[in-house]
Amino acid sequence: MQAAELLRRAATVRVLDAVLSERPIRTRGELETITRLAMPIAVAQFGLTLLGLVDVAVLGHVSAAELGGASIGRSIGFAGLGLGIGAGAALEPLAAQAIGANEPDVAWRAYVATAYACAAIWVPCSVLTIASTWLLVPMGVDVELVMPCRAFLVAQTPGLLLFALFLASKTFLQAHKRTWPALIASVAANVVNLVVCNALVRGEIPLGRFGRIALGLPSLGAFGAGLASTLSSVVLMSIVWLVILPMRPRPSASGPPSSRSDIARVSVSRVLRLGTPIGFQLLAEIGVFSVVAVLAGRLGKVAISAHQIAIGLASFMFMGVLGISGATAVRVGHAVGEGHSPRRAGLLGIAMGAAFMACSGGVFLIFPRPLMALFTDDPAITELGVRLLGIAAAFQLFDGIQGVAAGALRGAGDVRFALVSNVVAHWLIGFPLALFLGFTLQLGAFGLWWGLLAGLVIVSGLLLWRFLKISKGGGPLQRI
Repeated sequence: MQAAELLRRAATVRVLDAVLSERPIRTRGELETITRLAMPIAVAQFGLTLLGLVDVAVLGHVSAAELGGASIGRSIGFAGLGLGIGAGAALEPLAAQAIGANEPDVAWRAYVATAYACAAIWVPCSVLTIASTWLLVPMGVDVELVMPCRAFLVAQTPGLLLFALFLASKTFLQAHKRTWPALIASVAANVVNLVVCNALVRGEIPLGRFGRIALGLPSLGAFGAGLASTLSSVVLMSIVWLVILPMRPRPSASGPPSSRSDIARVSVSRVLRLGTPIGFQLLAEIGVFSVVAVLAGRLGKVAISAHQIAIGLASFMFMGVLGISGATAVRVGHAVGEGHSPRRAGLLGIAMGAAFMACSGGVFLIFPRPLMALFTDDPAITELGVRLLGIAAAFQLFDGIQGVAAGALRGAGDVRFALVSNVVAHWLIGFPLALFLGFTLQLGAFGLWWGLLAGLVIVSGLLLWRFLKISKGGGPLQRI
């Protein structure tokens, strides 16, 4: 009896040890999985932002007016693309949850429906963005910046559709844990953009200390940068499409049928119902930064140029957050599809995003002048940009939290709360504060940036609270 009791107690101890040790093991495993997914996604996102930074660097060494105009044009273009990006983002929960439930045929139908949705949205949005350039002068933007802005937008517009389709394709591949095609595509697109942008903007290809290659082409300025952007989008979409096309489900190998017919039917209208709140959320976030960029144009060429360089650097570092956000959305979506709690995956992703952006803010504080020197030789632009990077360092942490928290909510299929949060934080609080500080108190670009910071602080707190609330209790969430 004593021996049996000792064996029973020993078994009980082993079970307790296993239970107590399971949590750190599962946490470590989840962290490793998110990291493996996030790294290539983040590098690909860095590559996508580098496309825009190349335009800034090339134009910045040519003309402040061309740089300022193209900067406003890029901001307007991506604000207009917000709904298209939202339609593509709708694929995150649809595809990830379908793959988690072992339904690859449903994921494919969601991808096709998303592509049609992106195309349907692109047409009216393109017309509106180009038409909006006629409002710039009444808004007080320098006339010298309007024509470069319009020229950049016209040349970039075809590429915006391809860019939206690329983002949807990248999301589809991420749901299948295939992250390298987008990385390869972004590298190839950057090589093409670097050469073509220099050729079209400068009419030559600089080779550093080795001289330059004179092509005899006219300098097209902002219009040339827009054409280079469109060609880069062609490269992006072509490469990922070569990988996706063979993934079409065959009748004999399409996976098990869906257990719910309403899930199996993925229509364009369903994508739009899910993607529209995401799109308006992105529009609320992207839009406030775009409007601030336009308002910075009222402060002159130096202010808009310094603003664009600083915001471009901040956006570049934010791509690391988007990588973590994408990986978190996939893991949360897989957990929901598998019938598990997404809490661990979501909170680990949010912590990783906050840590990454804290390091990013440190870089801005330590190396502001070398960073500005990459994009301009103008001492006035450099001085203003250095001070703006100091403010950017402050909001990096909050940008990291809100970026990954939004991804975790998308993976769970919770898309409406993020829309409301962004509207309240950015448009009802941050933007009025930016106007008050920037123009009423005459703090200029600094006031505009402090207003942006206030909006990010509020939205990061709201989105984190929301994910904690929906994942409270550690139980599974309902699949969309």
